[in-house]
Amino acid sequence: MNGEDRDFLRTLFQQLIDQPLEPADPRYVPLYQDRRLHADDPVELLARGIEWTPRKSVQLLSGFRGTGKSTELRRLKAQLQESGYLVVLCDIEDYINLTTPIDISDFLLALAGALGDGLRDGQLLGDDPKHESYWERFRNYLTKTKVEFPELSAEIPGAGIKMTLKSDPSFKQQLQKAMAGHLGSFVADVRAYLSECVKRIKDRHGADRELVLLVDSVEHIRGTSVNADQVHTSVEMLFAGHADKLHLPSLHVVYTVPPFVKVRYPNLSALYEPGGLQILPAVKLRDDHARRYNEGFDVFAQVIEQRGPWQRLLGDRERLDRVIAMSGGQFRDLLRILAEIVRRASILPVEDRTVDDAINQIRNEFLPIADDDAQWLAQIAATHSASLQDVSRLPAFARFLDTHLVLCYRNGHEWYDTHPLVAGHVKAQAEALQKAKSRKKR
Repeated sequence: MNGEDRDFLRTLFQQLIDQPLEPADPRYVPLYQDRRLHADDPVELLARGIEWTPRKSVQLLSGFRGTGKSTELRRLKAQLQESGYLVVLCDIEDYINLTTPIDISDFLLALAGALGDGLRDGQLLGDDPKHESYWERFRNYLTKTKVEFPELSAEIPGAGIKMTLKSDPSFKQQLQKAMAGHLGSFVADVRAYLSECVKRIKDRHGADRELVLLVDSVEHIRGTSVNADQVHTSVEMLFAGHADKLHLPSLHVVYTVPPFVKVRYPNLSALYEPGGLQILPAVKLRDDHARRYNEGFDVFAQVIEQRGPWQRLLGDRERLDRVIAMSGGQFRDLLRILAEIVRRASILPVEDRTVDDAINQIRNEFLPIADDDAQWLAQIAATHSASLQDVSRLPAFARFLDTHLVLCYRNGHEWYDTHPLVAGHVKAQAEALQKAKSRKKR
């Protein structure tokens, strides 16, 4: 391989890094505006929920990691700004540890802190000396209400609370305990702060201007093998049990939420009317009758074309279509497989063996699969439904969604399927188990 080929592969590898895109980025493909793929544009529905609801609204946006939520939130931000709204887009992952159970107290603290930070933008409040950070205000709140919180030592400045909340799980746990008996007054203080922020925005930009807060990365909340169910339960409690506290005064809010919340709490949308819940499904590459959906393959080919000349890497469209099919309609998995092919390339275009090895590498990250799970996953693949025997299995199904073992699609109705990377493995494992079971009966 010569230097020119190496430079090409290095550049392409960098272009395949998964990251949120701005609408003006040449790599951005307006996927959800293509009516061949989706009957509705979730971003347009979110925008209407804001524009048609004066003064305040609250909506949810859900979807698998890798379906482009962060990118689409940026499109929503740009669209709302063009309509005259003032918008703060925050990444909640910058403020809170998402691998431990979450509580309404630390979530609201992070939310108020993030909005206060976001308003420091020069196009919003900038360096307005009257605009205070909520981190300092929170310390004053603890003093005023005499909340005992020894973990918050005097040496930690207000800005340090933000860093400690994210980096120290024990601090977060003690915060939840300390605030348990003061939730009412804390919610009132957060709401008062948010109302003051909105007032300052209107004082500076005009009484008719409205503020929108877009909260990204909430769907990244996930536990470990030890605490996963606790984390899932805490997220359900946050968005279902405390829905009323997430309706914020004089503010339009969009929260991203994990797909499992909808599964664990049916009709969640009713708690967030009139906007409700919008879902970004995986891109449909075939329908629930296994018929190929060419439009899905074509739009993914366009996504890759915008990042580099895939022909130089793969040679022909047949190979590209194979990679697309293995992605399951997930942007992130498509980029991961292609990046792995680039990393393994020794000649251009690559050999079939290189494509096989890259796909196997990504597949192995899903394995092994427990026997009980394999049998259930095979049933999901056969029926395209959740195949839930009883509600006790909801946490396990939520885990399937969270780990991408099961993907959700839409063509008029929602349906499920196993990820193509593991579909063959799951089917073979389930069939082997069934044969072993039959032999035992004989």
